[in-house]
Amino acid sequence: MEKLGIIEGTLSSQFGDLVAYEFFKNLALSALGIFIPIIILDASGSLAIAGLYLLVKSLTSLGASVVVMNYLAGHGFEKGLYLSYLFLIPSILLLRFLDYSLGLVLAVAVLYSVGKTLHAEAKRLEFTENTTDGDRNKRSADITSIPNLGRFLGPLIAGSLSALFGFNALLTFAIAMIGLSLIPLSKLEKSAAKSQIKVKEIFKQEYRNFIPILTARGIQGIGAVALYGLFTYEFISGSFGSGFVRSLDTIGFVLVAYFSAWITDKISRKKVIAIGSTAASITYAARAFVTTPFQGFLVAFIGGIAFKLYHIPIFSQLADEAESTSETEFFALSRVCTSLGMILATGIFIFMLGVGDRIAFQTIFLIAALATLTIPMMESRL
Repeated sequence: MEKLGIIEGTLSSQFGDLVAYEFFKNLALSALGIFIPIIILDASGSLAIAGLYLLVKSLTSLGASVVVMNYLAGHGFEKGLYLSYLFLIPSILLLRFLDYSLGLVLAVAVLYSVGKTLHAEAKRLEFTENTTDGDRNKRSADITSIPNLGRFLGPLIAGSLSALFGFNALLTFAIAMIGLSLIPLSKLEKSAAKSQIKVKEIFKQEYRNFIPILTARGIQGIGAVALYGLFTYEFISGSFGSGFVRSLDTIGFVLVAYFSAWITDKISRKKVIAIGSTAASITYAARAFVTTPFQGFLVAFIGGIAFKLYHIPIFSQLADEAESTSETEFFALSRVCTSLGMILATGIFIFMLGVGDRIAFQTIFLIAALATLTIPMMESRL
C-alpha cells in the first residue's frame, strides 16, 4: 500500500483521500460534538440530562473499545469507516425527527459513541500503518491540521445555522457533510487483517506508564470540548458563541500544528510536551473564571495553540509505540483509558451539579488543568 506522505513534492493520493475524508467528516462531527449536548440541554432544560448523555456516551466508548478494535483488526480500517455511518446517521436522524425523551437521549448516546469510536480508531490504525517513524511528526501535523479546517468551519456554520434557523438546520447540515465524506472514503485502499486481542492483553506491564497520560487526555478532552461548549451556551453567549468558541480553539490548532512538528524534530519531544501541556493547563484553569464572551473566546484561542503544541508529539509518539508493540492492543488501551477519564470527569460534573451549576463546570475545568499537568511528569518516565 502506498505510504502516506509527500511523493515528488505532492501529497500521495492515498493520503489526499484520507485528508479529504477527514475534512468532510470533521465538518459534521465537530458540530455534533459541541451541539448534541446543547440540543439535549435546550430540549430538557436540565444540565443533568445533558451530563447523562455524555456519561452514557463515555461508558459506551469504554464498552465498545475492544470490540471495535477486533472488528477493525479482522475486517480492515476502511470497513470500520463505512460501518461508522450506520451508527452516526441514525443518531442524527433520531434527534432530527423525534421528540425529546430520556430513551432518545440514551439511544443517541450509544449510537453516536459507537460510530465515533469506529471512525477515530480506524483513522489511527490507517495513520500508523502508512507512516514511518522518520516522517511521523510531519504527517501528524498533516492529518491533524488540514482536516482541522473542517473542525474550524463546522462549529462556526453550525452555530450560525442554529442561531438563525434552529437546531434542525444544523442536523441537516451534519447529515449532508457526512454524505459528502463517502466520496473520498470510496477511494481508500483495503488494509490487511491484524491479530485479534483479548481484554487482559491491553494491560501489559510495558504499557503501564501510558495509562495516566491517556486517562488525563480523556479528562482534558471532555472538559475542553463538550463541557466548555455547554458552559459557554448556558452562561456566556448562546449557540453562536458556543460554535465560535470551538472554531477559535481550532484556529489555534491549525496555526501551531506544523510549528509543533518542526520544533519537535529540532528538540526533544519531552520538552515540547512539557511546555505545551503546562501552557494548556493554565488555559483550562482560566476557563473556570470566564465571565464575558471576549474572555471565553480568548481562552479558547490560546488553549487551542497550547493543546496542539503538545498534542502533535504525543500523537506521533502513540503511533510509534503502537507500531513497535501491537497496534490493536495499544489503541484499544488508549480508547479504554481515555474513556475512563471521560467517565470520571462526567461523573464528577453530574455530582457537583447538586452544589451548583457554575461550580460543577469550574470543578471540571480545574480538574482538567491538574490532569494535563500530570502528562509531562508521566512522559519523563517513558
